[in-house]
Amino acid sequence: MMTQTAVGIDVAKGWLDVADGERVKRIDNTPAPLHALAAALVAQGGTVVGMEPTGGYERLAVAILRSAGLDVRMVDSWRLRQFAKARGTRAKTDQIDARMIRTFVMREETRPFPEPSQAQSRLTAWVREIGRAEADIRRLENRRDAVVLDQIAARLDAEIAALKQTVAEAERAIAAIIAADPDLAAKARLIASVRGVGPKTMRVILAELPELGQLTAQSIAALCGLAPYQRKSGKTDRGAKVEGGRAALKRATFLAARAMALHNPWARQLIQRLRDNRKPYKVAMIALARRLIVALNAMVRDRVPWHQPA
Repeated sequence: MMTQTAVGIDVAKGWLDVADGERVKRIDNTPAPLHALAAALVAQGGTVVGMEPTGGYERLAVAILRSAGLDVRMVDSWRLRQFAKARGTRAKTDQIDARMIRTFVMREETRPFPEPSQAQSRLTAWVREIGRAEADIRRLENRRDAVVLDQIAARLDAEIAALKQTVAEAERAIAAIIAADPDLAAKARLIASVRGVGPKTMRVILAELPELGQLTAQSIAALCGLAPYQRKSGKTDRGAKVEGGRAALKRATFLAARAMALHNPWARQLIQRLRDNRKPYKVAMIALARRLIVALNAMVRDRVPWHQPA
């Protein structure tokens, strides 16, 4: 058991469900209730707080609770769900999740939420804005293909143009942030030294993986959803499967692997070897993506640029 005293918080956009025992209370996800919660928890005596990362809705709570001196822990969503199933809990509500997070933090190993620098926070915000804008562009372009009225087409064209302008402005902001921060600039140079890894992949890795260079190979692969988990029981072997991880990182590294397979001689050789061993194309690409992120982790840790592995 990792800790005897814990609070579990299930995060939503507008509210938080807080479990400090069997009792669960709901508070607004706004500064005043969060400051009151932090004060109450401090008064209880050094409580550990667990919550899932939710793509940004948790940031205010993490900042306020941590500024009060509380130990705020990150609970991986996939591990939490498997933990709940193992305990026989199939139902899923906000209140149940809050209680389950509390139990998970009490019994399982967890890591503190990373404390990003101001530059890291700004970088992440801009990179995610690009992701949202590009998703909107794709959606509008699909609508544009089916439009028959010129007036509607003109409106959609204007929206697409505005979103493309947003992407361009975000890219300039990101370049300025990286250039002004020595640590981010050093990481960017190392990542860019890999043939086949482009600026978009580099931006996503810098924004979504601040732990790069600080974790083991297995842990960094798991964060990206690229670590294989064996599925064997008795005489049955269903092969390994990758699960969980940060979706943006998994997508970015997989797309980078596809580019490397075209432009990086070492990657082409690896893919060919795996395919010769009858590995499906997708399995080979995931293996390459995993090798890439593990290599980048070692490069950033040791501060050495890419060199072709033996």
